[in-house]
Amino acid sequence: MSKSKLITSGYIKSIVGASLFEDQAQKDITTDLLVNKSSITSAKIIANEDGIIGGLDFADEAFKQIDKKTKLKKKFQEGSSIKKGDIIAEIKGLTGSVLKSERTAINFLGLISGIATKTHYYVNLVKEYKTKICCTRKTLPTLRAIQKYAVTLGGGTNNRFNLFDEIFIKDNHISASQNIFDLVQNALRLNRSGKIITVEVDTLSQLETIQSLNFNRLLLDNMKPDEIKKALSMVGNKYETEASGNINDKNILDYAKTGVNRISIGRLTHSPQNLDISLNFN
Repeated sequence: MSKSKLITSGYIKSIVGASLFEDQAQKDITTDLLVNKSSITSAKIIANEDGIIGGLDFADEAFKQIDKKTKLKKKFQEGSSIKKGDIIAEIKGLTGSVLKSERTAINFLGLISGIATKTHYYVNLVKEYKTKICCTRKTLPTLRAIQKYAVTLGGGTNNRFNLFDEIFIKDNHISASQNIFDLVQNALRLNRSGKIITVEVDTLSQLETIQSLNFNRLLLDNMKPDEIKKALSMVGNKYETEASGNINDKNILDYAKTGVNRISIGRLTHSPQNLDISLNFN
């Protein structure tokens, strides 16, 4: 696996172990009752649709935690393009061990590959305009590291990982303060740790109020492409710019054509669609 700072071998062991415990894999009553304990099985993990494969080390760990003797032979590298019908990996081990771990292994493969595939789709759509595709903090609880890792596999860019990573002044901070200029000015004054400062605006009048201040990134939220163009003409190259809010397959090109530096898409992680992957016994 091409490791990011989010994914370590210890993390993989921990999250896979928790998933196997959730499934009570070691206590598979059906397998223990009906499957010969000495039976050996060969199996294949197969792609049922085109996509980007991810999560192979998670799958391997799922098999290994149930039975260290189970062998997973990868046929593709992490982040590779796969086609429908491709054999992603081959498995050999005790039949009972494979049965106990297969669902957990496929769940990780499906989730990570699904996010990587959708991210790759968006990245390809906008590549002509050199716009980065970013994810957000709208992730499934406790699965943020996995989901943000999957985004990078698809060629996307991680936004901040958590609330400590950077100073991010959002709409509700502004609503609570009632004074966007003072809020941003205070952030600049108090930012002794040198964190990136991002400011979210949803109107051009808000932008006009703060455009004299020297923060790092400007997030243009829920603006139409024509409004984005006006905002970019106001600030030039002063800030890194990002568009967000209800951006999807149908309108993403309109946003990319504005020249905005980044487009963030919450649906990459808050509503992920698994890639269809199955495990079949030979």
